[in-house]
Amino acid sequence: MKANDSYKNIIDRSWQLRKDKRLAEAELLLHENIEQYAAGSFACRILKANLADVQLQRGDQKAARETALQVLAEDPNQATALTVLGLIALDRKSYHEAAENLKKAYDLFPSGYRAGRLARAYELNGEAEKAAAVLQDALLKNPRDGYLIRQRNNILKKILKTSGAADHAGIATSKPVTGVGGDDCFPYAEQMRNRLQNLAPAAALGELQKVLKVGERKKNPFLQLLLGDLQREAGDEEAAVEAYRQARLLDPQNQLALSQYVFALRRLGRREEAWPLLKELLLRRPLDVTAKSSLLKDAGELNREEEAAIFFEELLDKYPERKEFFGAIRKLRSLAAAKGGG
Repeated sequence: MKANDSYKNIIDRSWQLRKDKRLAEAELLLHENIEQYAAGSFACRILKANLADVQLQRGDQKAARETALQVLAEDPNQATALTVLGLIALDRKSYHEAAENLKKAYDLFPSGYRAGRLARAYELNGEAEKAAAVLQDALLKNPRDGYLIRQRNNILKKILKTSGAADHAGIATSKPVTGVGGDDCFPYAEQMRNRLQNLAPAAALGELQKVLKVGERKKNPFLQLLLGDLQREAGDEEAAVEAYRQARLLDPQNQLALSQYVFALRRLGRREEAWPLLKELLLRRPLDVTAKSSLLKDAGELNREEEAAIFFEELLDKYPERKEFFGAIRKLRSLAAAKGGG
């Protein structure tokens, strides 16, 4: 137990040194302490993975890569080492390699930082749809992360400029809706979001509600989305559901509105209502990991494993490249059989 506490203390001290920009001292601290642990042990691997991170921060990509590869040879699922390799590949413009490593790291231990870097790798690899899906998943867990919000907004703007791409990505309408004063609804709503982001949720909500009383602004679906986000942050989930519902009614093709509406319903335990909408979301956005896992969970709770298995077969027909759906079908059929349904 003492060794456990010791390596944790070493990592904590190294992080404080990194925070203070004392990278040479952080590297020395990790080097000096790695040898006290048995080679291949968990403590040794995690200290070496942190060493790779420090080496990368110091600009020594060669050493960082070698250290990270040593760790991964012993533990292929070491998230910090995978992140280091992903960041090096990203810097070297090997975007496919970067995305592979960062996705694995993000799946193992999701964080806002890893989501942002993974989305950037996808974006630079010409996969804006995947980037948007990753950021949306991260923002469901961290709705006030300013960095992720800005990154998502920039990607949304690029998608909106590409004819037909937005509808396939499932984030916004393929044609921007014209708003008050000739402005596009989306840019106006994002300006409002940026203006309110430093206010407390209740204060931001009050300001937005004043804006919505002016002219036709309540018909802006993106303002309704913002309203739902602020109501959720203020703790009023019921009001948030209604705002997301209004956003979807105003813009039926806006899959961000659909996504927010679905997950708001689920948070309130209204899974029956969410079920058909969750299937619709996955049909439009098969890369949505959160939607997929939610559907699998709800299938069990609603005793709809066979229905869900048939649905995933339909998805596989539509998106044959999504080989992971085979696993979902097997799991659902197994659960259905265990319950006597197959």
